[in-house]
Amino acid sequence: MKIAVYTIALNEVAFVDRYLDSVQDADLVAITDTGSTDGTTERLRARGAAVHEVRIKPWRFDDARNASLAVLPDDIDVCVVVDLDEVLRPGWRDALEREWGDATRGRYLYAFSHGADGSADVTFWQDRLHARHGYRWRYACHEHLVPDRIDERCATLSLEMHHYPDRTKSRAQYLDLLEVDVAEHPHVARSAHYLGREYVYLERWTDALRELERHLAMPASIWRPERAASHRLMARCHSALGRPDEALAALRSAAAEAPELREPWVALAQGLHDRQQWPECFDAATRALTITERSADYFIEQWAWGARADDLASVAAWWLGRSDDALAHARRAAATEPDDERLRANVDYLLAHPSPAPD
Repeated sequence: MKIAVYTIALNEVAFVDRYLDSVQDADLVAITDTGSTDGTTERLRARGAAVHEVRIKPWRFDDARNASLAVLPDDIDVCVVVDLDEVLRPGWRDALEREWGDATRGRYLYAFSHGADGSADVTFWQDRLHARHGYRWRYACHEHLVPDRIDERCATLSLEMHHYPDRTKSRAQYLDLLEVDVAEHPHVARSAHYLGREYVYLERWTDALRELERHLAMPASIWRPERAASHRLMARCHSALGRPDEALAALRSAAAEAPELREPWVALAQGLHDRQQWPECFDAATRALTITERSADYFIEQWAWGARADDLASVAAWWLGRSDDALAHARRAAATEPDDERLRANVDYLLAHPSPAPD
């Protein structure tokens, strides 16, 4: 089996050594540089990587990715996309050779972010590992690998890839590219969701609501985790615009859309807490706590998996006069995040105040 690691790069010299150390078991490491000026290309070549320099104008990620794929030799069997801010864990090649079989595409565990102790935080399944022929990249932003006139066969692999993002990189180009995507693919649900989300990041609340509503109304919008995420984003917009009733309705819709996910229930519990609707807040928080397995998609939100659900359940239980439940959830919250002084103080308070203070 002949394996190539490939990607695009721009001004990432700080990551070169770590990157090449992690992919050294590949038969070929091919980097398509799109205009670095910080010594990235020189360092890559000094370490033995094959560097191809291209200019993509006007810029779009799918064109750059397709250019990077095009330079790979025809005799490559398997292509692994690893960006400069990502690393493969040791043993990845053995896992790939052992588990690939007759697949054309592989899915693997992707650690998107890490905690302060270095352990994986947000993780989900990724599938940017593929046969040399029969694939191409699509979409100007948040580009996606799509099969091209082949019968796709997917393998689940035990290799791991970890992401250590460059926090200094700007998202300035994303909005224009996402608007290009929507213009080119007006009926593609993922494009509408991504554009609506970008408007939220930019605090363009009205634009975000318009695009997210369009996403939810599309016949192609059938992926429930994505629909639930759009409802949660809409709740943020309504809150920012001073519409608490609409915000709460959107949070209810998110939980109804994907009741198997923890994130919508914690978000709903928070919204009900803010409205002091204690019975429903307690129900939503405890519903969230029954969901103990994270989903395999990228809509995971770390705040939903920490102490927040127990914290919200504790507050709601206390206001409902359920002292034992309030204390039990407060203790669980403090145990989940032992460095949080407020959570530890809540336990002491509940021990001293087993029922709500009088009005």
